[in-house]
Amino acid sequence: YVNNLTDLQSDVEVTEEQIREIEEFWKPYEFAYKNDINIQLAFYKQSGVFDPSYIGFGLQRYSLNRFWNSETFSTFRNKNFSKLLFPFVKTPTDFISNNYGIYWDEEKNLLTEEEAVQKIKEILNVEKEVILKPALDSGSGHAISFLNSDMSDEEILASFKKLKSNFVCQKIIKNHASYAAPNKTSLNTLRICTLHYKNEILLAGTAFRMGVSGRVDNWGQGGLVCRVDVDGVCGDFAVTEKGKKVFIHPNGFEFAGHKLFRADEAQEIAKKCHRMIPQQKYISWDFTVNDDGEIFFIEMNSPGGTELIEALGMNTYVNKEIAKEIFDDYFINRFFYVKANYDWNYREFSDHVSLL
Repeated sequence: YVNNLTDLQSDVEVTEEQIREIEEFWKPYEFAYKNDINIQLAFYKQSGVFDPSYIGFGLQRYSLNRFWNSETFSTFRNKNFSKLLFPFVKTPTDFISNNYGIYWDEEKNLLTEEEAVQKIKEILNVEKEVILKPALDSGSGHAISFLNSDMSDEEILASFKKLKSNFVCQKIIKNHASYAAPNKTSLNTLRICTLHYKNEILLAGTAFRMGVSGRVDNWGQGGLVCRVDVDGVCGDFAVTEKGKKVFIHPNGFEFAGHKLFRADEAQEIAKKCHRMIPQQKYISWDFTVNDDGEIFFIEMNSPGGTELIEALGMNTYVNKEIAKEIFDDYFINRFFYVKANYDWNYREFSDHVSLL
């Protein structure tokens, strides 16, 4: 990510004292993890907020993944099970679901592939258009497509075949005016990051994801993100995935002070959702509000990326004090390498060896 910040331009000056602070923060963890100081400097230059404990995507997703998430993580993030896990929040209507090759309709009646195609054809006579997307990670929205009433049976089937299995065909949600303000052609959403730490669910940070053109708001497809506070008010700038900071959306929308309807409530609902699956220690949630003012849960990513909120000056783990406690536990107390010699298999910790 850091190497991909081709549009990053910043007047932030980095001091020798700040460089020393970053080096001192990460030095205790060298046995388990070698920090690249460019990570902290890049997020500082983007956001203007200095924090020596900013982390990169790789550390969160790979180095800490075995500590953050249980083996049930893939089931939890499957959109086919969202209604079962979180019955207290609205989710998009699933006209057709494919769960490991098995088709369901909205009432969970089993369907053949041909029946699923015909069901969508009937729905398109009324809806005119529906969204088709993976039930698991959609890869920054690249696998999302739209089906419309002009499509033939063969074209609909081909769209199903392209995703192979584990996908949903859903009713399209229209944004509340406060969310549609930057760009009306995309579904604009809240990325809400929560942390389960010491038996509490903490809010790490919230970002407003906006499309610039097209149908999706994903950062990886040219979208913008801006900070959102606990009251649902936007910060004064947004950033692109390439690192460019903007104060006015290309469509003329000004971020500063913009109030997102019920965003404060959505953040509380995300924390409530997290309490349903506390074995997942870190979760990145996507929520939105529709044109009737109803809060909708879209999907969860566990753990999700770090760069989206850190580019806006928010700490992935709430603050550097909590980050230090986490790293002390996982990189000093619990981290080990599995090794072997001619006599033993063993685990090598930072200060001792455990024979297997």
